[in-house]
Amino acid sequence: MVWDRRFLRLPLLGDLIAKVEVARMSRTLGTLLGNGVSLLTALSIVRETLGNRVLSESLGAVAAQLKEGKGLGKPLMETGLFPKLSVHMVMVGEETGKLQEMLLRVADVYDREVRSAVKRMLSLLEPVLILGLGLVIGAIIMSILVAILSVNDLAM
Repeated sequence: MVWDRRFLRLPLLGDLIAKVEVARMSRTLGTLLGNGVSLLTALSIVRETLGNRVLSESLGAVAAQLKEGKGLGKPLMETGLFPKLSVHMVMVGEETGKLQEMLLRVADVYDREVRSAVKRMLSLLEPVLILGLGLVIGAIIMSILVAILSVNDLAM
């Protein structure tokens, strides 16, 4: 639980983890609702699919508030862990009566955002790897040159 909370607070990686989990949650919940599973049962199933325990536990609290009749969107907003865009889209889906369609749309949006974020991170990683490799090669060359110069000092 502590590690998952720390992972969510990491600057770039935490946002990416949250988006992946929201996409997984939304797609699973939308599919279950589309196949006739009740919302409370679907939420308990979705809790088991989430990899992040912090989000999973907060979804349990959301299910408890859903039993009290508070709906799905407002308790999700109160947790503060889920992205606001996804929560607002869920609230719109609840109000229009098309929660299943809106959840699948949320999953599509966050899948695209995850894909673009991974592409950005990989494009930033490439120059760092090139620079690191250059430093390693430079260190190898320097050690060879130092060895050659020390052999010349021994001969004199």
